Amino acid sequence: MLRSIRNSIVGLVAAMFLLAPLALAQVTTGLVTGRVVDSSGGVVPGVNVVLISQVHGNKSAPVKTNKEGDYVFPDITPDTYTVEASAPAFKVSRVTGILVTGGDHVGVPPITLEVGGTAETVTVQAEATLVQTQSGERAAVIEQTTVESMPIAHSNFLNAVAFAPGMNGASGSRLGAPSDENNIMMDGISAMDTGNNGQMLNLNIESVGEVKVLTQGYQAEYGRSSGLQITAVTKSGTNSLHGSGYGIFTNSNWNSRSWSNQKNGTPQPYSYTSIYGYSIGGPVVIPKVYNGRNKLFFFYAHQFQPSTIIGASNVLLRVPTALERAGDYSQTLDNNGKLIAPIIDNTTGKPFPNSVIPASRLYAPGVAVLNQYPLPTLTQAPGTSFNYSQAPVGYDQLEQQPVVKIDYNLSSRLRFFGVLSEDRLRPVVQTGSIPGFNDVYTPYPYIIHKAITADWTVSPTTVVELTYGSIENQLTGGGSGGIPVDKASNRNNTLSAFPNLYPDAGVLNTSYYAYQVMQAEKPPIWDGKSINLVPQFTWGSLIGNAPPNIAYPGWLNINQTHDYSASLTKTQGRHTLKAGAYLN
Repeated sequence: MLRSIRNSIVGLVAAMFLLAPLALAQVTTGLVTGRVVDSSGGVVPGVNVVLISQVHGNKSAPVKTNKEGDYVFPDITPDTYTVEASAPAFKVSRVTGILVTGGDHVGVPPITLEVGGTAETVTVQAEATLVQTQSGERAAVIEQTTVESMPIAHSNFLNAVAFAPGMNGASGSRLGAPSDENNIMMDGISAMDTGNNGQMLNLNIESVGEVKVLTQGYQAEYGRSSGLQITAVTKSGTNSLHGSGYGIFTNSNWNSRSWSNQKNGTPQPYSYTSIYGYSIGGPVVIPKVYNGRNKLFFFYAHQFQPSTIIGASNVLLRVPTALERAGDYSQTLDNNGKLIAPIIDNTTGKPFPNSVIPASRLYAPGVAVLNQYPLPTLTQAPGTSFNYSQAPVGYDQLEQQPVVKIDYNLSSRLRFFGVLSEDRLRPVVQTGSIPGFNDVYTPYPYIIHKAITADWTVSPTTVVELTYGSIENQLTGGGSGGIPVDKASNRNNTLSAFPNLYPDAGVLNTSYYAYQVMQAEKPPIWDGKSINLVPQFTWGSLIGNAPPNIAYPGWLNINQTHDYSASLTKTQGRHTLKAGAYLN
């Protein structure tokens, strides 16, 4: 099996910092840090601090401020939080509206404790931080509401990247850097196609909660490529049941004709697009059985994009005539519609009379090559290069993008999430230029992305995060564009007498992905052991619009990568130590 799996370890990354606010962050999680002071401005050690999700309602495991009054929450899931601080003899203080995004470093304004009873509460609304003071990277976060309201194509979240600061417009690259040096992650898992170093999964924006773009100065977690680091996080369900539906439709008939088309009488080219879908998310609740509010959440989205794929004009070919199949070339025209020169007898060096090759001199395998093509549908006219016209035959296609995500807060110390995203096309037979002769089939047009993450707060000062995921793309393309499915593709059906110089050339190793596909699909070219494909031919310079060959797919393989990552974050006084490993 051909696999493009790049194994690299972006090593054991460990860094110790003098100030807790500078701790490293995970790709899909953020870090929250701040300080607690009293009304005189003095730091207050030993204060209990918790994070409360304003979306899911769950609380984090509590941490205590150190002797400098500082606190740190590493590996925090993207969300909007309330920070709550409490201590004996002081009122409970809360700061609301703390937005945490993937890979973010959030500095909470100092929380001031006022003398009073714990039954009393002081609530402060946080203001948006205009300057990033907690880390040195240059980054921009494109939040859900922004992504959904942008005037961009709905089919790919990467279209939003062009609006980030420091971007080179729609090219999808950083100013001064090529786009093939970018790295794209989804939910902490690579979304890269290792074959072309481009994006593998083009997920629609309805399924994406946020997109973060790091242009430079990013931490060691962001490896693999030296260009942009683009991370996307799938939406999650909330404590309330929410859903949405959408439809995007375009039709060229709704557009006015251009001035030149009107003056020249040129018909309006027809095109249309149709994209529609829905999403739903909320807590998992089974009446009288289970109440998952504040604990278990789901999100599901599904997008559909039907299309009709059809050529724009007739297929024009030059196929062998009935006279040519019988050896008579007296009326054969070249690619300019002119009579060809007399056919020369190689044994005498003189022309055959009237350019007719005697039947006894015809080579049977060569005649079989000509006979595999259909007869002309029209007479080749002077000045033309074709004698066969076929109206384009289209087929209906349907692209779907289902996405499902589960978030589970097992306790205040242990939480999980898992996500499955797919981009699926309908496996269909694609009609060739000669229907019934060179049709092809793409069996598994699927891209599948999976990720699962566990965050464990071992103690108020120790957090462990583990992530596993994979992405795969089963590829069939190039050559004829798929697996040949017509009887004519098997040499034993049409060209059995044709010399076979390498009889074992078509034998496949049983460990190959191509062998597995052939065994499952059993196309006409497969006999259970080897591929019996007809040879390919060239027709020389006298033939224009030459008839097609039947080719094996240029690629028939699976492109699959697996990601494993682990990190350990330890807070000790004013110091934070982080170590991690990443294998892709």
